[in-house]
Amino acid sequence: MTRAYPFRALAALLLLSLAGLASGAELGQLPADGTAYRNAPVALPFDIAALKANWRKRIQAIKAKGILPIIDIESSFNTMKLDLRSLSRSMDDEGIALVAYSSNSDGRKWSDGAARVVSADPWRYMPTTNAGIYPAWTEAPLEFLEATKQHALADGYPLLGEFEFRHYPSPRQFRRGETNRDVHIPINGPLGHDLFSFAEKTGIPFQIHYEIEDTLLPALEEMLRRYPKAKLIWCHLAQIRYASRSTIYGPDYVRRLIETYPNLYFDVAFGGPDSVYPGSREHHARIWDRAKGGILKEWSDLISHYPWRFLAAMDLGGDRQDQVLEHAQRLRMFLSYLPENAREIVAYKAAWKLLFGEDL
Repeated sequence: MTRAYPFRALAALLLLSLAGLASGAELGQLPADGTAYRNAPVALPFDIAALKANWRKRIQAIKAKGILPIIDIESSFNTMKLDLRSLSRSMDDEGIALVAYSSNSDGRKWSDGAARVVSADPWRYMPTTNAGIYPAWTEAPLEFLEATKQHALADGYPLLGEFEFRHYPSPRQFRRGETNRDVHIPINGPLGHDLFSFAEKTGIPFQIHYEIEDTLLPALEEMLRRYPKAKLIWCHLAQIRYASRSTIYGPDYVRRLIETYPNLYFDVAFGGPDSVYPGSREHHARIWDRAKGGILKEWSDLISHYPWRFLAAMDLGGDRQDQVLEHAQRLRMFLSYLPENAREIVAYKAAWKLLFGEDL
């Protein structure tokens, strides 16, 4: 039987601790309305220096309120369904300093959705290229990747969105019977080589969704060896959908990867301790200690030893933009269980250093 009470109690305490954080001028002006991005001018290439000045002020303002700032390195939105003012206000309420905003291109090879959002709210969003998801990435991958590379360079994007190489349907999609995001693109095939090569040549970090299974690991390591300077963020640390398909991966394996491949990073977006993947009926976030509460000591020790290789993330999606509170609480709960020396680094410092090469 799962002992959920300690987690729920801590979540309640975290909520109370954030009660004093409200929107204010020091956090950056809120967008005029929920659709302010639709007619926002697209000013490209991005003035990253000016944006960073805003972002630094916002991070300091959150810290001044006694709240640990968070940079969410991995979330995506459908701009046609986005209520920007509501989302920005929710970020203020929960102490989320920045979101690496990746737009769903709705099947097009490119969308300036992220650029328009940054124009409408230059305080809260870091421009990230379109998410590599269905249908653009799966139905016209060559055109999508070519457009991504072109805009990443010409427009000055500091981060490439999440590319799905092996992806099972999310729990919600599984329950709805949606199979279009059951994706399998060989990471060591032509598309993978093109993406890794581009990342290595330009130094722009990129993200992948890649299920954790024994048969998939050799191909990933092959690419890490081939492109040692490509900065890769492997999303969803220790999220394993089917335990029977994953016997190699664990803290010791991740430690070996970290020590072998200096440009490999992990984001910590995964389900809560009670989250079950309906396909396997298993708890798929393998980092939680559901018997004692908190996170398993071997994972805590690993992150404590290498905190700069782990990045905070909420993994908000197009159908979850109203769940900032839930995702932020779960992330803060996880961060609260980390040793103090690692907490601030994982929350926001590691992301800043990866993207901009600076200590914050």
